Amino acid sequence: MGRIQDYFYIQTSHDHMTVSIHCSDQYEEMDMVIDEQTIIQYLKENNILFGIDRESIKQVIAADSKSDFPLIVAQGIHAEHGIDGYITYELNFNPEIPKTPDWNFRDVMRIPTVRTGQKLATVTMPGAGENGTDVYGNTVQALPGKPIQTKAGKNVVYHKDGQSFYAASEGQVSVNERFIEIHKVFEVNESLSMKNGNLDFVGSIIIHGDVPTGYTVKAEGDVKVFGMVEAATIIAGGSIFISEGLAGMQKGYIKAGDNIHIGNINQGSVYAGNDLFVESSILHSECTAKNNVYCQKGNIIGGVLSAGVSIEAKDIGNRMSTQTEIVFGVNKIIDKKEKRLTAEKKELEDTLAKLAVIGKKLEAESEQADSKLRITLLRQRNSYKKTADQLANIEGLLEQLNSHLGSEQKAKLIANGHLYPNVMVAFGKYKRRIDTMYKSVQMNLVQNEITIQTL
Repeated sequence: MGRIQDYFYIQTSHDHMTVSIHCSDQYEEMDMVIDEQTIIQYLKENNILFGIDRESIKQVIAADSKSDFPLIVAQGIHAEHGIDGYITYELNFNPEIPKTPDWNFRDVMRIPTVRTGQKLATVTMPGAGENGTDVYGNTVQALPGKPIQTKAGKNVVYHKDGQSFYAASEGQVSVNERFIEIHKVFEVNESLSMKNGNLDFVGSIIIHGDVPTGYTVKAEGDVKVFGMVEAATIIAGGSIFISEGLAGMQKGYIKAGDNIHIGNINQGSVYAGNDLFVESSILHSECTAKNNVYCQKGNIIGGVLSAGVSIEAKDIGNRMSTQTEIVFGVNKIIDKKEKRLTAEKKELEDTLAKLAVIGKKLEAESEQADSKLRITLLRQRNSYKKTADQLANIEGLLEQLNSHLGSEQKAKLIANGHLYPNVMVAFGKYKRRIDTMYKSVQMNLVQNEITIQTL
């Protein structure tokens, strides 16, 4: 009687994860009876201890020809390697601007920006994996996943407890394989064009070129332009620096929350929340500075200049007696705002008076009123309260505006060169037109009279 190894042999895969049973050439002459236990014992004699498939063993027993072989009789469990760590961004990096009905064709890209404290990304840590077992019963070690290599760069912090990155400042988000960074400054290394389009940024903007007609640049920080600004709009929460100047063509507009430093201003509209510094000249423009205007080396010709404290220039006006207006105290913008608020106040007072009359009439009839009349009375009272609130708000704004009045008492106008005829100078409600040329003078308001003194 033969032995089982005379009729069968086994093969194990290189990774020790699969065992197959093959029949020998003598299989068809087999003169022994095999059962499940015989095959399992045969496998154990060959150190096959794990993953034995009893259903496959039954197929071995039931086989009646060599063509039924080989059959897999044991399989190990592969190790499940840990998944690599990954990062999930909480930002929209799509630079495209949706084309809404009010879309401007110069709005060609969106700068991916964030605010201080904003969550940037969440890290999923790598998995440890799960060990496997080969057919010999040996443990197959799982490989842990790889951690992400991205780290917190400039103006970004990483909180381990939440496994997240956060913005430590406002600015533009930059992401690469190594770092998440926030740049407080957005730079354009050329003149603004349709390649960049209009700009709107939470930090500062630097443009190494010109800003052509029709473009808008907004920044919550500073704006620096190393070139010329044409009939464009520049708005900054901080200061504005323009190397060459503004050629506004009566459409250019510049507004800064702090100072403005500029080469020259020609036919433009300018507002500085603090001081305005002009290197050469201001021509036929409307300029307002909350405090001072300095144009020490150049001329102020034509247009309207408003300042809260002082205006200093080389020449004011010109030999051709071009009309030029200088205003201290209440500038034109505040003056317009005050007139608008005063008109609104008058309208609200009239409305309030009418509502009061209606209210008294409704209250007199309320004792015998039906439900509809009572609802009308409630509506009247609600309208009265809303109108009264609006009136109180406007009165507060007017009071705030009036608190700035009186500064003209300390204001001064300095012409280091010439002060020409047809220059209108106003210190609040007091005005004086210059009718002759003066040289190196200072003008002040002294005891409600505008005086001119030689420097």
